[in-house]
Amino acid sequence: MKWLPGGWQRADRAEREWATVPGRTTEKTTLNQGNVQGGPGTRVYGRDERPQEPAAPIGLGPEARDVDVSAGTFRMLLLGGGVSGFLTVLCAATLVNRGNTVGMWIWQLVFGVVFLWFAFSASGMLNSRGFLVDRSGFYARTRGEVFGVPWKEISAIGIGRLPWIEQNRPVHPERRVALEFYPADAGFSSRHPELERWLVEEPPSVADTPGVRYRFHLPPFSRVPRAVEQAVQTSAPRKWIGHYRRHLPPMPTNNDSVRR
Repeated sequence: MKWLPGGWQRADRAEREWATVPGRTTEKTTLNQGNVQGGPGTRVYGRDERPQEPAAPIGLGPEARDVDVSAGTFRMLLLGGGVSGFLTVLCAATLVNRGNTVGMWIWQLVFGVVFLWFAFSASGMLNSRGFLVDRSGFYARTRGEVFGVPWKEISAIGIGRLPWIEQNRPVHPERRVALEFYPADAGFSSRHPELERWLVEEPPSVADTPGVRYRFHLPPFSRVPRAVEQAVQTSAPRKWIGHYRRHLPPMPTNNDSVRR
């Protein structure tokens, strides 16, 4: 299973790659293809030279659903960045035509900061980030790399949200919404070290779930969470635990610092 610049491989391409090919080939395998019942034209293999059974096809099926996170980030740039950029230019034109005012300078500064925030936030659209879900498992891709996990190794999957204000401090919009899946056993991390960058250990957010989970942040103000929910509900509805509220880990106090 590979990610190509043109998109995920679909059934038409997969069928060609998953064609049945014998593990070994020998000369004169069958002298007469019409004699299939063991006649004189049929080659009989010895135990050591018998062809290996081809591996069962694995990977993505034609029902796989692709959720492109980068596309959602790009739409966010077009909408939010375009509006904030237009308002920044409008404030600048007003200052030029009607003179300087403190209020207009403040609005221009606010819209300019918002525009820069959208521009920097949309940098992830170049990383080809996204998810692909089908009946075989959950796949995450980033920067052209694809990491797959079969459903039997996932105990639960859902979307956690942080409130706008948590522990008396604002939450960055890019950190509010995240897709999280919970491993089915304690040995998951040793079997999948490539996913360590997304590994999180926090107090459980949902009852009967472990504190260890894998978290993928989603772009704010987008339809990506809904698209992920539909994909999981279609492919593995029993694994879906819905939307739930997350909490930031408690901030260390001065007494905790002294103990350490």
